[in-house]
Amino acid sequence: MNNEKNIVVHCKSCLLTNQKPHSMNETKNQSSNQKKSTLEFDEKGICSACRNIERSKKINWELREKELWKICDKYRSKDGKYDCIISGSGGKDSMFQAHILKYKFKMNPLTVTYSPILKTDMGMKNLINWVNVGGFDNYTFNPNGKVLSVLTREAFKNILHPSQPFKIGIKTYAAKMAKIFGINLVFYGEHYSDYGSSTVTDAYFPLEWLTNDDELDDIHIAGLKVKDIKKKYNFLRDQDFIPYKPLKNKDLEKMNLNILFLGWFLKWDPQEIYYYTTKNSGFTLDDYKSDGTHGRYASVDDKMEYLHFYCSYIKFGIGRCRLDASQEIRHGHITREEGINLCKKFDGEFPKRYAKDCFEFMGYSTKEALEIIDKFRPNHLWEKKKTKWIRKQEIF
Repeated sequence: MNNEKNIVVHCKSCLLTNQKPHSMNETKNQSSNQKKSTLEFDEKGICSACRNIERSKKINWELREKELWKICDKYRSKDGKYDCIISGSGGKDSMFQAHILKYKFKMNPLTVTYSPILKTDMGMKNLINWVNVGGFDNYTFNPNGKVLSVLTREAFKNILHPSQPFKIGIKTYAAKMAKIFGINLVFYGEHYSDYGSSTVTDAYFPLEWLTNDDELDDIHIAGLKVKDIKKKYNFLRDQDFIPYKPLKNKDLEKMNLNILFLGWFLKWDPQEIYYYTTKNSGFTLDDYKSDGTHGRYASVDDKMEYLHFYCSYIKFGIGRCRLDASQEIRHGHITREEGINLCKKFDGEFPKRYAKDCFEFMGYSTKEALEIIDKFRPNHLWEKKKTKWIRKQEIF
């Protein structure tokens, strides 16, 4: 991270900072030190995520919905075949997308699930409810667990991003299934501008984030080239990387693939979506508060997500509670002061509920895992006083 980014800038509206990186094509993510674009701020100290939500309040949502109707009219199946794909694992967002497209917009969506790394009981229950209560056909793909364990282990060690191999797989899965079924329309959920992205300025997901024309050996997974992973783990073969292979640009040239953000056309409020899915698709809250935040309904299907958010807190000083609270501040559900108090209490909380399961899956002892984590604490965010790590440049 360059010197300019060593100065932490806090949004004056929500709780996010300029340390938050934007999404990228993960098969080109070479190391934890690779320069990444981060959240922007305007001259008044307000982040782009907050500004985008402010602008959304002036959008003519009736007109946007009419645009969606036109798109659905164009692609809607006339013979009962699947006409669009929704990717998800039974979380509130995927439940909402599938239900409203099928029952309001009269589409015939195929739901597809790229299996979480370590499924939770609540995640499994919600996936079953998505299919049985919501009423959908579903294809679920489970990647080779032995391979995934290796890749997750390396991603944790090299870039402190244990969920990265999963996220590489899930990003391309819907497009790959669209290719198999000859479907030209895929829907994602909330628009990336809601997270502050300034590179996605219309309804379309950037297809270049799904493609990489390099040879398999030269693409990056877990901070390493595939050829180096195969050299280190000599039981791995090319076919073991099929779930993680990006699309080639020539693949897209043969498809008329359109990946659209449903949040571009419909006003996206996570709390309202939660109410909608509990009523219509059987979405169920977790029995316990999620470690690291105050909520019980976001990202509860994968044990590794709990560790993922903790690692984000270590690397960027932005934990699960800060993300959740900032989102609620933007939508007017809580005040900034309430958000700060929540972060004081929960942000950076160790994911004790599932940490041992995650470490065992990767083949690390708790001691080994904690030593790896501490190596990724940036000097401008952390200092060690005696045996305790202290946050620097904090908002409170």
